[in-house]
Amino acid sequence: MNTLIISLLILCYSLVLGIIFAQVLLTAPVVFKVLDDENASKFLRKIFPRYYLLLFLITLLALLISYLFFKTFDIYAAIIAVFFSFLGYIIIPLTNIARDRGWDNLFKWLHNLSVFNTLVIMIVAIMQIFRVTTL
Repeated sequence: MNTLIISLLILCYSLVLGIIFAQVLLTAPVVFKVLDDENASKFLRKIFPRYYLLLFLITLLALLISYLFFKTFDIYAAIIAVFFSFLGYIIIPLTNIARDRGWDNLFKWLHNLSVFNTLVIMIVAIMQIFRVTTL
């Protein structure tokens, strides 16, 4: 296998991990400490669509690389990452509507789904980095 191709796939999944860790460890915890509730809400409504869109685009690139150069397992792993990135992106408006209308149970469920999406994407990225480095 070409080292450049392996490196590109590792780079994609490393970027995904970096984006997730930056969001989870740096951005999200600080927002509510620094901003009041109204400004925190405005900020999060701007950042989360970009967060999931960026994850979607990078995992889509990983899918293309996997499709062209790797095995079926790698393609399926990338499809899972793409799917959960896209799902995270499309539930954002629903999550916002649930929050605005005070539908607390639906909001909690959608928020937990968003967290689950991020965990799945992160697990796929870690798994693929380790898997590809052993090729």
